Amino acid sequence: MLVLFYSILVILILPVDSRKCYECSCQHDWGTNTGTCETPAFLSSCTLNEVGNRYCFMVSTYDGNDERRVFEALSSNNLQDSHFIQAVERISLAGTDWLPTAISSIGYGCDWDGCNNMSLIQYLPDSFQMKIDQTILNEQLIGGQVEAHNCYTCSKCINELTVTLCKQVSCPNGICFIDEVHNYMTTAENNCTFNFYSLCDSISDSAPTPSIRIRATYYIDFPKEKQLEIDEVDIRCIKDYCNGIQVVEYLKEQINATINLHPGFTPSRPNDTTTTATISSSTSTTTTPGSKSARSYPIGILYLIFTLLLL
Repeated sequence: MLVLFYSILVILILPVDSRKCYECSCQHDWGTNTGTCETPAFLSSCTLNEVGNRYCFMVSTYDGNDERRVFEALSSNNLQDSHFIQAVERISLAGTDWLPTAISSIGYGCDWDGCNNMSLIQYLPDSFQMKIDQTILNEQLIGGQVEAHNCYTCSKCINELTVTLCKQVSCPNGICFIDEVHNYMTTAENNCTFNFYSLCDSISDSAPTPSIRIRATYYIDFPKEKQLEIDEVDIRCIKDYCNGIQVVEYLKEQINATINLHPGFTPSRPNDTTTTATISSSTSTTTTPGSKSARSYPIGILYLIFTLLLL
């Protein structure tokens, strides 16, 4: 019985690794310059919580003038590393001109205590921008047409681009789509190099205008040649047969990414013990590289187990 007790005692007094991240959310309307992100209620709700082995994350998403900011902890997925900036951006056609790149969402992930600090999120929009030359967009997606007449249609998960596998269909008064599917979790069904679906839709008031949507991840600590990963490209286009996966792969190679990291995002993980100020001016948290906080079980639990074993 004593051997069992001491075994349990050793297990329970060992530190339990648990990272700490901020968890909260707020909203801001840039049209009226109002919202909840500066209110005392939000500031007091944005607390540093234990999240186990999940990594810290903060993200701004945009819908017109409305911005939503979320501070949270996420589980691992198909990301190559947990220190990164990730952006979803769109380039859309307006009349005959392509508009400047618009941010749909931009986020920052990291893996040490308190690294998704609220003070950094204001710098995210300027940290990552993607562009494609308008001549290339016109050539690949418009082709001098005002509507599509023919598109590809299929759903595929393939590893080679050597043949055209999609059915060619008539698409009068149409717009062609191709959505590349990003595999957040690899399964037997989606374990392939090129996962996508293509279709035709009729142009209407509710149909999207020609555009390209790009989702990319920048790994902060990777060697330069491996830092940028284009995860997903979706296109809406009016040139006949513009919605082939070969077009997507070609446009990926034409993306010009500008990275402008604020020093607060840290060019590399902390090498020494650092102090990260919390959003409350009354406290601060000491952290170590890629750190998790160590905690022990309360002595009251040990006393209860000891008492039960003696019965």
